[in-house]
Amino acid sequence: MPIAAPSAETKDSAIRAVAPLHQLHEQVFPDAGSMVLELLCNKQLFRNEFQQSTHRLLRVCQIFGTVPWEVTLFTCDSKPLSCWTVWLVRTSNVLYSLFLMTGVMVATVLQHVEFDRHMPFMTRMLYISEYIMENGVVMMVLIGCHYQRRCYGRFSTQLLTIAIDVSLCGGTVDFHRIETIFNRLVACVMLFFAGVLMVDFLYNEQMFWSFVRSSAIYTLSNLINVLGLVQYAYVLYFVFFFYYDMNRLLQSYAHHFRAQDKRYVRRVGSEIVLPSGALYDYAQLIDILRRTHLQLSALMEQVNGCFGVLIVSTTTASFVVLSLQFFAIYQATTVRSWTMTDTYLLVYTVLWIVLHAAKVLMILYPCHLVQRERDRTGPMLYRFDPTVRDSALNNALAKFSSQLLHVQGPLTACGVINLEMTLISTVGEV
Repeated sequence: MPIAAPSAETKDSAIRAVAPLHQLHEQVFPDAGSMVLELLCNKQLFRNEFQQSTHRLLRVCQIFGTVPWEVTLFTCDSKPLSCWTVWLVRTSNVLYSLFLMTGVMVATVLQHVEFDRHMPFMTRMLYISEYIMENGVVMMVLIGCHYQRRCYGRFSTQLLTIAIDVSLCGGTVDFHRIETIFNRLVACVMLFFAGVLMVDFLYNEQMFWSFVRSSAIYTLSNLINVLGLVQYAYVLYFVFFFYYDMNRLLQSYAHHFRAQDKRYVRRVGSEIVLPSGALYDYAQLIDILRRTHLQLSALMEQVNGCFGVLIVSTTTASFVVLSLQFFAIYQATTVRSWTMTDTYLLVYTVLWIVLHAAKVLMILYPCHLVQRERDRTGPMLYRFDPTVRDSALNNALAKFSSQLLHVQGPLTACGVINLEMTLISTVGEV
């Protein structure tokens, strides 16, 4: 996966940023000066690429209150703000979040008082459960992003460190591909909710206040929820690509190490081709990948710890809403006199089924990709020749293999839900 080529201005700025450190290191270690310059330059380039890939997603999330306004991924890159400026930004952000929460809660109360009291008891209970869970998720996202605002910088620093380690072993970091994926995802989310707003406006017979109330309850609350889940999926896709690159590196190491054996001359199309005749300390490289693998496992535990309550709440709410919407389709298709309003209601219900199914998949599918690539690392280690007389390499492989025994098993949210695709079939059977 080739990394996006940086511009000449980016390279110049990166070199100017690390030039003083390079000059100081050359005075102490003149033989390693060029290596230090290359590493520091790569770090600066990775940071620039990382910031560019997250810029649009970060701004969209800040507009809807799901990321604190003062958050920057790397605080040392910009001039620190004064205490008064930080206080003013945080106060404005808190007031904005309170405005969003209050709007959703007031609209929910008005909707319940005006419409839901005429429904049958069980249907009314289902709608009340939906309202409670949606308001709870909105409060969780808007308050939680302020409470855990330091996690943005911490996770970014860890991802940058892992990217540098993978690049030292010969891998690449495709920031541009991740940026493209999530820019398209955000665009699809915005287009989807624009379509929902249009159908909602027509269903409410173009009555402005009814449209505003319905949009606050359903569209705004779910948009906030989806943007919170997009941040979770973004980190998981980074972890997935890191695992993917590590497995490709291990495959290429094994092939290159056994290149003189005619049984292993055939190349695999996706492997990384190393220079012929090059000298590599495979034991050291594998040890670096082992530490990186362990860092990724620890990072996943931290990320699931931050998003665990949100994942459990979203999954539970989505299955409740899906049950309610399927019942609404049954009611809509059994009416005797079909009207245009019934058509809008049916389309609106189908859109809502698609939305809540997509939210569950947005949680489970990235976890599925991460676990699949993580579990492929063990078989990759068996590609190395076990009869080779290299004690350092054999020790590194043995240490890596024993480490993998402790990082197996599914990812979990709060120890309650196993984040696997089988969760969908399990709930379907229930």
